[in-house]
Amino acid sequence: MASDGLARQNLVIGVSTALTAVSVIIVCLRTYTRAIILHNLGNDDFAMIAAVTFTVGYLATLFVLRDNKMGFHGREASLPQAVTSLRVAYAIEIIYYLCVNITKVSIVLFYLRFAVKKPFERLCQGTICLLAAFCSVCIIVILAQCRPLYKMWDLTGMVPGTCINTTIFIYTTSAMNIVLDVWILILPLKVLLSIQRPGREKTALLAIFALGGFSCIASIARLYSVRVFTASKDPFYDSVPINTWSMVEINVGIWCASIPALKALFSKSQRARTQNTRTHGYQYHGSERSGTKKSMGTIVRSEEFTLEEIASREGSRERIVRTSQPGGV
Repeated sequence: MASDGLARQNLVIGVSTALTAVSVIIVCLRTYTRAIILHNLGNDDFAMIAAVTFTVGYLATLFVLRDNKMGFHGREASLPQAVTSLRVAYAIEIIYYLCVNITKVSIVLFYLRFAVKKPFERLCQGTICLLAAFCSVCIIVILAQCRPLYKMWDLTGMVPGTCINTTIFIYTTSAMNIVLDVWILILPLKVLLSIQRPGREKTALLAIFALGGFSCIASIARLYSVRVFTASKDPFYDSVPINTWSMVEINVGIWCASIPALKALFSKSQRARTQNTRTHGYQYHGSERSGTKKSMGTIVRSEEFTLEEIASREGSRERIVRTSQPGGV
């Protein structure tokens, strides 16, 4: 029995550590690309840094759970270990929703980098508001699930109070996460399809954005672990699958959101275009975008897209013109 518990612990810790390590590397490369190569660090990058920071926090809580018999049967844990596990599980609930929703916000902020038409920009802004509201509601429900709060980790039954049944809440939020994943995946399709690029380049661009589908798949796969956990008579033992799949979902989302931002890191031609932009300059006439630190008269040639092409296709009011003066980002 002990060997089974250790094996389950090693599974969740091993998988979570590996996934999180890759996420940290990818986000560091993303930050380096945007800040050093492109000089175009934006709000989407800051949001992703926050998301990966919370993910590292999630990983830290799993190590605490490991030291308190996670993966073992409940009867094998002492009362202090069980209480500690429940307290940590409470923190994990909050961290999970922060990780998932901040990652989604980062993706939509990235979309705002090439939102040159008002309807698409408003859709993105509305989606960000929806994500913020959804995350806030989730955290409020978690904070209020027991009255008093410490009844949540009362295993003696001596603390007076009540706790809500969170099963419906978990299923509802899991389903909502999937719906939001699908919505965010299809949100930029019209803009992407309108880009004037050779067929091979457009296909590659769409394929990069289609990576978001893997995040949807991970969210759907997590649903099974939710069913196992909510139906379990031994949640200490069955906490391994849901934590494993939660970490898969979070980290895959970070990867899918960050890979498109790494293009300039591996593309010599892209780095050359960026250097040329800094040498000769572009002037932007339009409004500031939420996804990046751009202001009136600054360069807006995105590392991911050529905004002239999108603007001409979409009939935008913005114009990008060549200047004779050298400019910086």
